[in-house]
Amino acid sequence: MVRTQVFAVAVAAAALAGCGKKAVSAADFEKLTSEFVHSTLALSPVTATAVGYHSHGGVKLDTKLDDLSAAGIEAQRKHVTEWTAQLARIDREKLDAESKADLDLMVNQLELMALDLDTIQSWKHNPTSYVELVGNGLFTPYSVEYAPAAERWGHIVERLKGVPALVAAAKQSLVDSNAVWTKVALEENDGNLALIEQEFAGKVPAERKAAYDEAAKAAAAALRDLNAHLKTLKDTGADGWRLGKANYAKKFRLTVGEDTTPEKLLAEAEAALTEQRKKMFLVSLPLHVKYYPTHKDPVDLNLIVGETLAKVAQKHVAAEKYFEEAQKTLAETRAFMKSHEERLVKMPGRDNLQLIETPAFMRGIYGVGGFNPAPALQPELGAFYWLTPIPKDWPKERVESKLREYNDYGLRILTIHEAIPGHYVQLEYANQIQPASRRLLRAVFGNGPYVEGWAVYATDIMLAEGYLDGNPEMELTWSKQLLRAISNTILDIRMHTGGMTDEEAMKLMVERTFQEKEEAVAKLQRAKLSSCQLPTYFAGYRAWKQLRAAAEKKAGAGFKPGEFHQKALGEGNLPVASVARILGVSLNEEPAAAKK
Repeated sequence: MVRTQVFAVAVAAAALAGCGKKAVSAADFEKLTSEFVHSTLALSPVTATAVGYHSHGGVKLDTKLDDLSAAGIEAQRKHVTEWTAQLARIDREKLDAESKADLDLMVNQLELMALDLDTIQSWKHNPTSYVELVGNGLFTPYSVEYAPAAERWGHIVERLKGVPALVAAAKQSLVDSNAVWTKVALEENDGNLALIEQEFAGKVPAERKAAYDEAAKAAAAALRDLNAHLKTLKDTGADGWRLGKANYAKKFRLTVGEDTTPEKLLAEAEAALTEQRKKMFLVSLPLHVKYYPTHKDPVDLNLIVGETLAKVAQKHVAAEKYFEEAQKTLAETRAFMKSHEERLVKMPGRDNLQLIETPAFMRGIYGVGGFNPAPALQPELGAFYWLTPIPKDWPKERVESKLREYNDYGLRILTIHEAIPGHYVQLEYANQIQPASRRLLRAVFGNGPYVEGWAVYATDIMLAEGYLDGNPEMELTWSKQLLRAISNTILDIRMHTGGMTDEEAMKLMVERTFQEKEEAVAKLQRAKLSSCQLPTYFAGYRAWKQLRAAAEKKAGAGFKPGEFHQKALGEGNLPVASVARILGVSLNEEPAAAKK
């Protein structure tokens, strides 16, 4: 799961009629794109630092937190209203394919922002956005070396000084919450406090120590005050996290795409789930005979697949070796990709990937791990593969459940997805796009199905090209992971639009898709914390398969997978349909299996 660079609070866009469509030259459109992205980033300093934009109009953005006060939100509202009017006047048909795709991204983002502010209003109801804003605002200058350490510690001090104002804005704006969001906000805010009082405290340079201590004391007091306030918020009830059918459909269109609907994708996912379970059964049969030669059980799909997966899951490291094993898998996948560049894709020129523990303030939604890309404007800086550690205070059965899910094969699949050739490789290609304004636009407002779909598709082609030499246990584990991507879609749509209960959700994950209980519990929480993100894996995977099928048909016998992947990745985080138009192919082809 990639950490997307979006704003903590959305802003509104008014639908204004243009004063006649106007043709825009390539140079003027590039300038307009640059102004749009940079002026929008100026309203979100935390995001700006993350993508490498450090100063705007003489204001040092790295010293600021987002202004989420009533006045700050109103300033964002005015900004987006004006940009909506300006973009509406552009004659889209006079733009080239690349610029059309960029214009669509800008318009789509404005609509998504408007939906959140005017209808969903997460800034009034979801306290995790404020808590994570603090954590990201402090952690980025700590972990990303965009300036000398002493300077970045100065930025941390200034942002700490801004925490009390942010907390005041949260207390003023939040009107209610639900038990899940409040619980996670409290847990993540404790992570912020640990960051300030423990992680940072012993590492502050001597020349910044006095200023840090003073700012940290006030910030910590404010965050504890926020914790107390969150416990007094009105509870919206057990279903308070559900988005609802109408709002979900609106957000789905803007997040997943206009070429499908929640109902259509749900039907496709449910059919795919049945088909994938059958495939797993066929892969499991010979393994089951090997593992249980004396079993004379009836031919039952759940029994055969479940018992086989249980045996595979026993192959895992000890908890204390979990992080070390992930390091090994990273070296292994990097070596395999480099030796199979013609069939996969060439490794990007830089190699600045670091494996680190997921920051504590982000572990509510990143229960397993994630990816945090290098800044789009400073791609030479660090990119981070986050791996969420197994808590030392967990009981033995929870630890074992986590290790069974991320066994020797599951951990490798996680590494492929989050790092190589998944998110890391994809986003490194995206960070090479020129001009810089286009690179930044597609990084900040990029398309989720393209990003998550590539990571799923990349795993598929790694195995198709012989990773682990066609190991059947790896194949079965990957089939399970693909089944999980399919069930993510069912889970998200049914929970937010169909009233799916916790019990029904757990039955889907544990019984129908063979997930460990610990994994299922974490996914259930994630589904309540977010909406329309979980379907991006399945929707994007299908789109990438369709794109490849179309490219193969066009190229015929001359099709070269590595070159195709390089061209498609070179477009950055666009909707796959936009990439297809740029490459001159149609997505109407049936998805093809990855070929050797």
